[in-house]
Amino acid sequence: MKKVKIIANPSSGKELAITVLKELLPLFGAHGISLHLDFTLGPGDAARSAERDDGEELIVSIGGDGTVHEVVGGMVAGSRKVPLAIFPGGTVNDFAEYLKIPKDPKEFFRMLQRGHTISSDVGLANDRAFINVCAGGLFADVGYSVEGSTKTALGKFAYYLEGFRTFLSRDPEDEKSFPLRIEMEEGSLEVDAMLFLIANSTSVGGFEHMARRASIDDGKLDVIVIEEMKIPDALRLLDDLRRGKHTENEKVHYFQTAAFTVESDREIPVDIDGEEGGRLPLKIRVLERALTIVDNQ
Repeated sequence: MKKVKIIANPSSGKELAITVLKELLPLFGAHGISLHLDFTLGPGDAARSAERDDGEELIVSIGGDGTVHEVVGGMVAGSRKVPLAIFPGGTVNDFAEYLKIPKDPKEFFRMLQRGHTISSDVGLANDRAFINVCAGGLFADVGYSVEGSTKTALGKFAYYLEGFRTFLSRDPEDEKSFPLRIEMEEGSLEVDAMLFLIANSTSVGGFEHMARRASIDDGKLDVIVIEEMKIPDALRLLDDLRRGKHTENEKVHYFQTAAFTVESDREIPVDIDGEEGGRLPLKIRVLERALTIVDNQ
């Protein structure tokens, strides 16, 4: 490891990146490692940096899920084969949590020194890559609708707070469900849905066991569809989610597949790794083992 590119979002996760860099940079310097440091100043910066080959042997992403999403998109677009290490520097860090990446900079650097890597699948929603989740329906816009200052002050709790506010404040006469059709080689599903999730790892939205059978190198994505339900039933389901028991609910559909389409007769907004992802319909497929990820082994 002679040259490392660091892509850092200075405004994510209680503005943690600067503090982390103050501890990390001397460690790289002490081991004679050359650094290329890119701060993200706006949308697309992380993707452009990750796509560009600056001679680095490792890319380090410091930020939240949105930063990781851009870095992954850039690496896929540029067919980059260098390993990616993810420092969990955001409000919610689902993919890093799944990998059990250390949050202490010294421990993180020791992980880099060990250099153990794994291959990871990447999801493709139409032409947009995602590393962890693609979702639509109720709650799906929470990741990008919460104010940045609120996320900084309240952390992960801000997401849960906004999710409850969104659900409970809806007019009882409003349509909470939408017609959803999923077509795949294994069959089809057609239901009135409240939410759908397409996951690569087990951890989604801070729930560690959302897609409990998921594995990032199995060549499949885990699909969860939640049918419309009343508020008391939804609150019970949230408790089941916390305990990883939600897939036992008769209103929850859970399956794994590698390629499929998602459609609706309504304009349903889509979230991709916590960022705005357009609207249905979607054509989903897996890019098998498309990335090399540094893990905590």
